Amino acid sequence: MKLAFACGVLASAVPITAAAADDWQFLLAPYVWFAGAEGHLTPAPGVSAREIDVSAIDAMSHTEASFMLLFEAKKQRQGVLFDVFYSDVLQDSDTDAEYGLPYKAALKNSMVTASYTYEVYSSKNANINIVGGLRYWQVETHLTLSSGSPEQVSIHNSESWIDPVLGVDTKFRLGDSPFYLSGLFGAGGASGGSDSFYDLSGHIGYQIFDTVVASAGYRVFDVDYQQDAFVYDVKQQGWVIGLVWVLGTPRLASPD
Repeated sequence: MKLAFACGVLASAVPITAAAADDWQFLLAPYVWFAGAEGHLTPAPGVSAREIDVSAIDAMSHTEASFMLLFEAKKQRQGVLFDVFYSDVLQDSDTDAEYGLPYKAALKNSMVTASYTYEVYSSKNANINIVGGLRYWQVETHLTLSSGSPEQVSIHNSESWIDPVLGVDTKFRLGDSPFYLSGLFGAGGASGGSDSFYDLSGHIGYQIFDTVVASAGYRVFDVDYQQDAFVYDVKQQGWVIGLVWVLGTPRLASPD
Protein backbone atom coordinates (compact mmCIF):
# COMPACT_ATOMS: atom_id res chain seq x y z
CA MET A 1 0.00 0.00 0.00
CA LYS A 2 1.63 3.23 -1.14
CA LEU A 3 -0.48 5.50 1.07
CA ALA A 4 -3.11 4.55 3.61
CA PHE A 5 -3.22 7.50 5.98
CA ALA A 6 -6.63 8.76 6.99
CA CYS A 7 -7.64 11.96 8.75
CA GLY A 8 -10.98 11.38 10.43
CA VAL A 9 -13.11 8.69 11.94
CA LEU A 10 -16.68 7.44 11.69
CA ALA A 11 -19.18 8.90 14.08
CA SER A 12 -19.73 5.40 15.44
CA ALA A 13 -16.19 5.38 16.84
CA VAL A 14 -16.78 8.47 18.98
CA PRO A 15 -17.22 7.60 22.67
CA ILE A 16 -19.83 8.84 25.09
CA THR A 17 -19.08 12.31 26.43
CA ALA A 18 -19.88 13.94 29.72
CA ALA A 19 -19.90 17.66 29.01
CA ALA A 20 -22.03 20.33 30.64
CA ALA A 21 -25.40 20.77 28.96
CA ASP A 22 -24.50 24.13 27.36
CA ASP A 23 -20.97 23.17 26.25
CA TRP A 24 -20.05 22.55 22.63
CA GLN A 25 -18.41 19.18 21.98
CA PHE A 26 -15.94 18.89 19.08
CA LEU A 27 -14.47 15.61 17.87
CA LEU A 28 -11.76 14.83 15.31
CA ALA A 29 -9.64 11.73 14.68
CA PRO A 30 -7.26 10.03 12.23
CA TYR A 31 -7.74 6.42 11.14
CA VAL A 32 -6.71 3.87 8.54
CA TRP A 33 -9.28 1.83 6.62
CA PHE A 34 -8.04 -1.22 4.69
CA ALA A 35 -11.03 -1.28 2.32
CA GLY A 36 -11.34 -3.98 -0.32
CA ALA A 37 -13.83 -3.72 -3.19
CA GLU A 38 -16.04 -6.22 -4.99
CA GLY A 39 -18.83 -5.95 -7.53
CA HIS A 40 -19.41 -4.72 -11.08
CA LEU A 41 -18.70 -1.39 -12.72
CA THR A 42 -18.72 0.12 -16.19
CA PRO A 43 -15.41 1.68 -17.28
CA ALA A 44 -17.26 3.96 -19.74
CA PRO A 45 -20.68 4.24 -21.41
CA GLY A 46 -20.97 1.69 -24.20
CA VAL A 47 -18.45 -0.67 -22.60
CA SER A 48 -19.81 -3.74 -20.81
CA ALA A 49 -19.52 -3.93 -17.02
CA ARG A 50 -16.35 -5.42 -15.54
CA GLU A 51 -15.93 -7.33 -12.28
CA ILE A 52 -13.72 -5.96 -9.52
CA ASP A 53 -12.67 -8.21 -6.65
CA VAL A 54 -10.08 -6.96 -4.13
CA SER A 55 -10.37 -8.49 -0.63
CA ALA A 56 -9.76 -6.52 2.57
CA ILE A 57 -6.44 -8.38 2.93
CA ASP A 58 -5.41 -7.66 -0.68
CA ALA A 59 -6.32 -4.00 -0.16
CA MET A 60 -3.16 -3.57 1.93
CA SER A 61 -1.09 -3.97 -1.25
CA HIS A 62 -3.63 -2.84 -3.89
CA THR A 63 -4.62 0.50 -2.33
CA GLU A 64 -2.87 3.40 -4.04
CA ALA A 65 -4.28 6.00 -1.65
CA SER A 66 -6.90 6.25 1.09
CA PHE A 67 -7.77 9.15 3.35
CA MET A 68 -10.72 10.34 5.40
CA LEU A 69 -11.72 13.34 7.47
CA LEU A 70 -14.57 13.65 9.93
CA PHE A 71 -15.58 16.56 12.11
CA GLU A 72 -18.44 16.55 14.60
CA ALA A 73 -19.81 19.47 16.63
CA LYS A 74 -22.58 18.96 19.16
CA LYS A 75 -24.43 21.09 21.70
CA GLN A 76 -27.07 19.64 23.99
CA ARG A 77 -29.05 17.17 21.83
CA GLN A 78 -28.28 18.60 18.40
CA GLY A 79 -25.18 18.46 16.25
CA VAL A 80 -23.63 18.45 12.79
CA LEU A 81 -21.38 15.84 11.24
CA PHE A 82 -19.07 16.06 8.21
CA ASP A 83 -17.45 12.93 6.79
CA VAL A 84 -15.03 12.92 3.82
CA PHE A 85 -13.71 9.71 2.26
CA TYR A 86 -11.43 8.92 -0.70
CA SER A 87 -9.95 5.64 -1.92
CA ASP A 88 -8.00 4.52 -4.98
CA VAL A 89 -8.01 0.72 -5.43
CA LEU A 90 -6.13 -1.08 -8.23
CA GLN A 91 -6.90 -4.59 -9.51
CA ASP A 92 -4.65 -6.64 -11.80
CA SER A 93 -6.40 -9.30 -13.88
CA ASP A 94 -5.22 -11.96 -16.36
CA THR A 95 -7.38 -11.42 -19.43
CA ASP A 96 -10.31 -9.24 -20.39
CA ALA A 97 -13.19 -11.44 -21.58
CA GLU A 98 -14.44 -8.97 -24.19
CA TYR A 99 -11.14 -7.96 -25.79
CA GLY A 100 -8.95 -10.96 -24.93
CA LEU A 101 -6.18 -8.72 -23.57
CA PRO A 102 -4.53 -8.36 -20.14
CA TYR A 103 -5.90 -5.38 -18.23
CA LYS A 104 -5.69 -3.33 -15.06
CA ALA A 105 -8.79 -1.81 -13.47
CA ALA A 106 -8.65 1.16 -11.10
CA LEU A 107 -11.51 2.47 -8.96
CA LYS A 108 -11.39 5.95 -7.42
CA ASN A 109 -14.21 6.73 -5.04
CA SER A 110 -14.85 10.07 -3.31
CA MET A 111 -17.63 10.52 -0.78
CA VAL A 112 -18.65 13.61 1.23
CA THR A 113 -21.45 13.44 3.79
CA ALA A 114 -23.03 16.36 5.67
CA SER A 115 -25.50 15.34 8.38
CA TYR A 116 -27.65 16.67 11.19
CA THR A 117 -27.67 14.60 14.38
CA TYR A 118 -30.24 14.48 17.16
CA GLU A 119 -29.83 12.64 20.45
CA VAL A 120 -32.89 10.54 21.28
CA TYR A 121 -31.50 8.72 24.33
CA SER A 122 -28.67 9.32 26.78
CA SER A 123 -27.56 7.74 30.05
CA LYS A 124 -24.30 7.19 31.92
CA ASN A 125 -23.32 4.25 29.72
CA ALA A 126 -25.37 4.67 26.54
CA ASN A 127 -26.08 7.20 23.82
CA ILE A 128 -28.33 6.91 20.74
CA ASN A 129 -28.56 9.49 17.94
CA ILE A 130 -30.61 9.81 14.76
CA VAL A 131 -28.54 10.96 11.77
CA GLY A 132 -29.91 12.51 8.57
CA GLY A 133 -28.28 14.37 5.71
CA LEU A 134 -26.91 14.27 2.17
CA ARG A 135 -24.08 12.23 0.67
CA TYR A 136 -22.19 13.29 -2.47
CA TRP A 137 -20.52 10.55 -4.51
CA GLN A 138 -17.93 10.84 -7.26
CA VAL A 139 -16.69 7.66 -8.94
CA GLU A 140 -13.88 7.42 -11.47
CA THR A 141 -13.20 4.17 -13.31
CA HIS A 142 -10.09 3.37 -15.35
CA LEU A 143 -9.51 0.34 -17.56
CA THR A 144 -6.06 -0.12 -19.15
CA LEU A 145 -5.73 -2.80 -21.83
CA SER A 146 -2.30 -4.10 -22.91
CA SER A 147 -1.55 -5.99 -26.12
CA GLY A 148 1.93 -7.01 -24.97
CA SER A 149 3.53 -4.15 -26.87
CA PRO A 150 4.42 -0.75 -25.44
CA GLU A 151 1.07 0.57 -26.69
CA GLN A 152 -1.86 0.53 -24.29
CA VAL A 153 -5.49 1.52 -24.54
CA SER A 154 -7.03 3.38 -21.59
CA ILE A 155 -10.76 3.83 -20.99
CA HIS A 156 -11.86 6.36 -18.38
CA ASN A 157 -15.18 7.58 -17.03
CA SER A 158 -16.39 9.76 -14.15
CA GLU A 159 -19.86 9.94 -12.59
CA SER A 160 -21.24 11.92 -9.63
CA TRP A 161 -24.56 12.09 -7.79
CA ILE A 162 -26.19 13.00 -4.46
CA ASP A 163 -28.18 10.73 -2.14
CA PRO A 164 -30.18 11.43 1.01
CA VAL A 165 -29.01 9.37 3.98
CA LEU A 166 -30.76 8.43 7.23
CA GLY A 167 -29.25 6.37 10.03
CA VAL A 168 -28.72 5.56 13.69
CA ASP A 169 -25.52 6.09 15.71
CA THR A 170 -25.13 4.18 19.01
CA LYS A 171 -22.45 4.15 21.70
CA PHE A 172 -22.18 2.01 24.84
CA ARG A 173 -19.62 1.95 27.65
CA LEU A 174 -18.98 -1.44 29.23
CA GLY A 175 -19.83 -0.80 32.86
CA ASP A 176 -17.17 1.27 34.62
CA SER A 177 -14.38 0.00 32.40
CA PRO A 178 -12.51 2.16 29.83
CA PHE A 179 -13.93 0.04 26.97
CA TYR A 180 -16.64 1.18 24.57
CA LEU A 181 -18.80 -0.47 21.91
CA SER A 182 -20.27 1.62 19.11
CA GLY A 183 -22.10 1.17 15.85
CA LEU A 184 -23.46 3.19 12.95
CA PHE A 185 -26.01 2.20 10.33
CA GLY A 186 -27.04 4.45 7.46
CA ALA A 187 -29.00 3.89 4.25
CA GLY A 188 -30.33 5.92 1.36
CA GLY A 189 -30.94 6.27 -2.36
CA ALA A 190 -33.27 8.38 -4.45
CA SER A 191 -34.46 9.14 -7.95
CA GLY A 192 -31.57 10.70 -9.83
CA GLY A 193 -29.09 9.15 -7.42
CA SER A 194 -28.23 5.58 -6.54
CA ASP A 195 -30.93 2.91 -6.53
CA SER A 196 -29.93 2.10 -2.95
CA PHE A 197 -26.98 2.02 -0.57
CA TYR A 198 -26.18 1.14 3.02
CA ASP A 199 -23.26 1.94 5.32
CA LEU A 200 -22.62 -0.20 8.41
CA SER A 201 -19.79 -0.15 10.95
CA GLY A 202 -19.00 -1.47 14.41
CA HIS A 203 -16.14 -0.55 16.76
CA ILE A 204 -14.60 -1.29 20.11
CA GLY A 205 -12.76 1.56 21.79
CA TYR A 206 -10.37 1.95 24.71
CA GLN A 207 -10.01 5.23 26.57
CA ILE A 208 -6.29 6.00 26.83
CA PHE A 209 -6.58 9.49 28.32
CA ASP A 210 -9.48 11.80 29.24
CA THR A 211 -9.58 13.19 25.71
CA VAL A 212 -8.14 10.32 23.62
CA VAL A 213 -9.70 6.97 22.71
CA ALA A 214 -8.15 4.26 20.52
CA SER A 215 -10.60 2.26 18.42
CA ALA A 216 -10.69 -0.72 16.09
CA GLY A 217 -13.57 -2.04 14.05
CA TYR A 218 -15.01 -3.04 10.71
CA ARG A 219 -16.86 -0.96 8.11
CA VAL A 220 -18.80 -1.99 5.01
CA PHE A 221 -20.80 0.05 2.54
CA ASP A 222 -22.63 -1.18 -0.55
CA VAL A 223 -23.99 1.08 -3.30
CA ASP A 224 -25.99 0.22 -6.44
CA TYR A 225 -26.00 3.04 -9.00
CA GLN A 226 -27.16 2.72 -12.61
CA GLN A 227 -27.59 5.68 -14.93
CA ASP A 228 -28.01 5.28 -18.68
CA ALA A 229 -25.25 2.82 -19.71
CA PHE A 230 -23.15 3.33 -16.57
CA VAL A 231 -23.18 0.69 -13.81
CA TYR A 232 -21.59 0.99 -10.37
CA ASP A 233 -22.66 -1.89 -8.13
CA VAL A 234 -19.81 -2.15 -5.62
CA LYS A 235 -19.30 -3.16 -1.99
CA GLN A 236 -16.27 -1.85 -0.07
CA GLN A 237 -15.35 -3.28 3.32
CA GLY A 238 -12.39 -3.68 5.65
CA TRP A 239 -10.85 -3.10 9.06
CA VAL A 240 -10.70 0.35 10.67
CA ILE A 241 -8.00 1.41 13.15
CA GLY A 242 -7.97 4.92 14.60
CA LEU A 243 -7.85 7.45 17.38
CA VAL A 244 -10.49 9.92 18.55
CA TRP A 245 -9.64 13.35 19.95
CA VAL A 246 -12.03 15.57 21.89
CA LEU A 247 -11.46 19.27 21.20
CA GLY A 248 -12.52 22.12 23.44
CA THR A 249 -13.82 21.87 26.99
CA PRO A 250 -15.66 18.51 27.17
CA ARG A 251 -14.15 15.44 28.80
CA LEU A 252 -14.75 11.83 27.91
CA ALA A 253 -16.76 9.91 30.46
CA SER A 254 -14.24 8.29 32.79
CA PRO A 255 -14.66 5.16 34.91
CA ASP A 256 -15.60 5.84 38.52
